[in-house]
Amino acid sequence: MGEVRSSGHYAVIDGKEVKVVSGREHVWVSDEHGRKIRVEMSDIDDLLSVSTLATWRGAEIAVSTVAGDECGFYTNSSDLAEAEGLHGDTYNGWTGVARLDELSGVRERSTSIHPDRRQS
Repeated sequence: MGEVRSSGHYAVIDGKEVKVVSGREHVWVSDEHGRKIRVEMSDIDDLLSVSTLATWRGAEIAVSTVAGDECGFYTNSSDLAEAEGLHGDTYNGWTGVARLDELSGVRERSTSIHPDRRQS
């Protein structure tokens, strides 16, 4: 399996995709020391919204975080929640943790949300 990345916003800066926290006219990027640096939208090549989905133990999950060999996820599968003892409820879904090597059918959807690139 290739690299699995968490769902969220990524800025394309100098051709590299970097996970960011986005604002209306800027993004926050972590530097090599973990400090947050403000970068204006006009200074990034693109802003992407990434959604990563996979199958885990027979049910669809949405990957929310990736750390080491595990991922945090959420799901709307009540069957999976009951079988695995996940935290959550019918209205908000359930959350859990899975090993990356237990995921199958990993797929990623990436959409440009840069304000200067959206089509009217």
